[in-house]
Amino acid sequence: MLDIPTSSSTLFAGIAQDEANLMLPCLGARRRAFGREERIMRAGQPTEHLGIVLSGRVRIEVSDAWGETTILDILGPGSLFAHGYACSMEPLDIDVLADTACEVVLLKAERIIHPCPKQCGCHSHISSNLMRALALSNLDMNRRAIAMTPKTIRGKILAFLSQQQKKAGARAFAIPYSQTKLASYLSVDRSALSNELSKLRKEGVIDYEGRTYRLL
Repeated sequence: MLDIPTSSSTLFAGIAQDEANLMLPCLGARRRAFGREERIMRAGQPTEHLGIVLSGRVRIEVSDAWGETTILDILGPGSLFAHGYACSMEPLDIDVLADTACEVVLLKAERIIHPCPKQCGCHSHISSNLMRALALSNLDMNRRAIAMTPKTIRGKILAFLSQQQKKAGARAFAIPYSQTKLASYLSVDRSALSNELSKLRKEGVIDYEGRTYRLL
């Protein structure tokens, strides 16, 4: 049986675990497992499915005409992906890949958008949750744009870490990116990012170990 992480999933927020499991056949749910770096969805192709991460991590990235790749996000269990594309049926601008070995569940967007012929009691609830998820995705894009606004690498780092600290609500917080992937996310050179992080630590602005950071 599929086990949707309702406690961490925006799409199933407020829906009991047993009710969510009963809804899955109605939503055309398919469970898929992917190995690390395996492609889940390909840029340029439309999709009728949105996805929820069940385990592991999923990476969202975009490549330009010269093959340069930029990481847009790394998603953990409960996270939703490709929902904007599935609802609009527009071709994907992004590639979705397994950042680690992972399992996802794919749901048909039209089964969420349109009224359920079985009149499932939770259908209107999940439709509202989808609208909220689309709004949150728009906010995430705005936040990334804000993090990219500063012209210096230092400015980009501090803007990004400030956002993460506010989101965590604590001075110490974990980010989903290694330094290599953070450099890609911020569209900066990996060595330059590492050097600037070291300077910020020496100046007593931040401290960090691995993916855990603290604003001082």
